[in-house]
Amino acid sequence: METLSVKREDLKWAARRRLELIEMELFWSGRVNRHTLMEKTGISKAQASADLAQYKKLAEDNFAYNLTEKTYQVSPTFSPLFISTSPQVFLTQLAFDGGNAEQLRLPARDIQPALLRVIAQAVQSATCVDITYQSMSSPKPNARVIAPHSFVSDGWRWHMRAFDFRTSSFRDFLLARILRTQEYAAPVNQEDHPWSKEKDAEWHTMVPLKIVPHPGLSPQQRAVVAGDFAMVNGEVVFSVRQACLFYVLRQLRFLDESKHPAEQQIVLANKEEVLSLLNGPEKLGGDLE
Repeated sequence: METLSVKREDLKWAARRRLELIEMELFWSGRVNRHTLMEKTGISKAQASADLAQYKKLAEDNFAYNLTEKTYQVSPTFSPLFISTSPQVFLTQLAFDGGNAEQLRLPARDIQPALLRVIAQAVQSATCVDITYQSMSSPKPNARVIAPHSFVSDGWRWHMRAFDFRTSSFRDFLLARILRTQEYAAPVNQEDHPWSKEKDAEWHTMVPLKIVPHPGLSPQQRAVVAGDFAMVNGEVVFSVRQACLFYVLRQLRFLDESKHPAEQQIVLANKEEVLSLLNGPEKLGGDLE
């Protein structure tokens, strides 16, 4: 096994990606052949043959050749070397590749590439940025100096997490509302500075959410919902960053659970504890609203 591990690490990026494709086709489609590889990667017939031979050296027990159908078929002893077998990873990749999947397209907020480049470079190099920002709480745009450290998507819109020198606090800024950017200062990644990522306590604090079926559902309906989320003993727990807590609660509709049980389906068992961690105006809307 150690020998195989070394071989995997020594593979070039393009070659590894093609071997990942072989493995993904085997696991999810149950078969793979040269035509599939040629069609999906644009490689030659000779290269496709070479890739299949290379994969066979690494994982001979994962597939067998079917002479009648002229294709490799997955074996019962299949064990992945390269890929994750997570359904979420597979479905996301399927939608990205334009396969037999459709991902709902929603109206996109306008983000200017030139402005985003400056922010992305500041995140990468831990530098400050001078921005002009239009918030919902101000009638006119205002200038701010920020030190961004991360990008966040709530599934609907993108924002950045940054230290705001005007308020001396870490806040969230919607990318679409940045009207101007300009590099500002030297690197700010020293740990003793209050604006370094390490000092963003809410970013590093993980909050457990205990999710249970809505009590207004029938026992049969609660069992269905419990199965949807692979609940154990009627609950499932997952953790989110405190800095992202508001957005998760909003997406899961936990901030207003007045909807009909069949529509809401899940509720927070530790709601009081979780809501107590929503600190500051930005968690109730603030700059992002």
